[in-house]
Amino acid sequence: MNAVAEASRLVIHGMSRSFGETRALTSASLRVRPGEIHSLAGENGSGKSTLIKILSGVLRPDAGTLTWEGDVRKHLGSPSGAQRLGIATVFQETLVAPEMTVRDNIYLGTDRLFRYGRRKGEEVAGARQALGYLGLDGLGLERPMWTLSLAERQLTTIARAIIRPWRLLILDEATSALDAQHRDRLFDYLRQARSQGKSVLFTSHRMDEVLGLADHITVLRQGATVATMAVSEASRRGILGHMSGRADIIEVISAGPGPDGAVRGDRRRRPEAPPRPVLRVAGLALRATSEPITLEVRAGEILGLAGLEGQGQVEFVECLAGLRRAASGHVQALGEGGQARAVHSYRGANRLGIRYVPRDRRHEGLFGPLSVFDNFAVTLWSDFNRLGLLRRRVARKRFEEFTQSSRLVSASPGRPISILSGGNQQKVLLGRWIAMRPRVLVVNDPLRGVDANTKEELYGLFRRLAADGVPIVFLSTEIVELLTLTDQIGVFHEGSLVAMLPAETSSDTDVVAAMFGDGDG
Repeated sequence: MNAVAEASRLVIHGMSRSFGETRALTSASLRVRPGEIHSLAGENGSGKSTLIKILSGVLRPDAGTLTWEGDVRKHLGSPSGAQRLGIATVFQETLVAPEMTVRDNIYLGTDRLFRYGRRKGEEVAGARQALGYLGLDGLGLERPMWTLSLAERQLTTIARAIIRPWRLLILDEATSALDAQHRDRLFDYLRQARSQGKSVLFTSHRMDEVLGLADHITVLRQGATVATMAVSEASRRGILGHMSGRADIIEVISAGPGPDGAVRGDRRRRPEAPPRPVLRVAGLALRATSEPITLEVRAGEILGLAGLEGQGQVEFVECLAGLRRAASGHVQALGEGGQARAVHSYRGANRLGIRYVPRDRRHEGLFGPLSVFDNFAVTLWSDFNRLGLLRRRVARKRFEEFTQSSRLVSASPGRPISILSGGNQQKVLLGRWIAMRPRVLVVNDPLRGVDANTKEELYGLFRRLAADGVPIVFLSTEIVELLTLTDQIGVFHEGSLVAMLPAETSSDTDVVAAMFGDGDG
């Protein structure tokens, strides 16, 4: 046993894994110590998820070694084998049984270990404690999972991991569905666990999380480890440079805090004259107790939406897309001559040119067994069919135009979309609706789980759409993203729109204050 292995909880060296001709990992190395929070960074498609699946026992590597607490082995055998060693994993996509209760989902997979013979009261106490660590003390344990929000489902999967006797907790983009309040509760728990000698390995495309939480950072690029550094030696620019392989990388999201400590995003050029309104919201009350919302979204405007989880912003975008009926009021699409047509349903919204990109791409947006191309073209039937047959040549041309403008990484359009990284899956989902020439684009946290360089490419897509006159309603859980991309930010609190902040003159502290009901509106 060497000294490095003795001082480490986990060491991997020279790890590789291929899927047919695709080399997901080529030479990955990593070291995680006891009492350490370690960040695994890299662009979408860099091999992070493949490595995490190997460390979780889901996949076996083609080559390389893995040392767990001094014991050298080629692989962990299976997910249950990894769990027996004390490795618990939370994957980016929420893996739940929708019809089962919250309590049953938290204890899912533990039956063979210790659920047999355990009393219901013990399960309730354990589930309550785990959820309490994460700020969900009041969540009903007998509720079916399908009734929960995406953030609540994600927190339940984290609770499932931490009720086990873990020594290494792996979080694969586990914060991407969380608002700032629940994320901070999770981070408090992780820091406490670190002080008890436990280890955490996590991935996040939010650079403030990486720099604010991690002790060390390992960067993967094209399946290989290219850098490992202490967070005290790291910078946003340096990490992005290692991820992209570009020494001249330009940070597009934010240059960091200004002189007053507040973060402000980059600015895009605004039109001098106010353009015509395209979408009108009139007296819309999301709930019986909510204040009515009246606003207009104008051609070429990017309207940002913010709020803590469950404060009404998701309900609002679903009303715009015809997926939900409000307690009162209505949404109208406005024609060239000012004629108004009300939105009554999702199908009706689509006929009016209102395109909606959902937050949960895995369950609400993509068709896993279908190819990349078929996922792109599935909604284009009305545009690209003749006598009931899809005009694949026309659809293929539109697909090729999109892949060039978005730098979609795909070896073949015929590959199953499930093989692509999360960021490239999101590009396909966005491209599907952009290809339909939207009159209004409504997007619900569209860049969740997308790396910084891919975000820049997608920011470019949104800006080009806005420059062409398409209004965009852009809900995001990342405040800096809203400050960077949007013209104004609508903030929701307790089911009401409580503030409309001009992005150009606002800071992150202004937005956070309004989210907690402390803004001046």
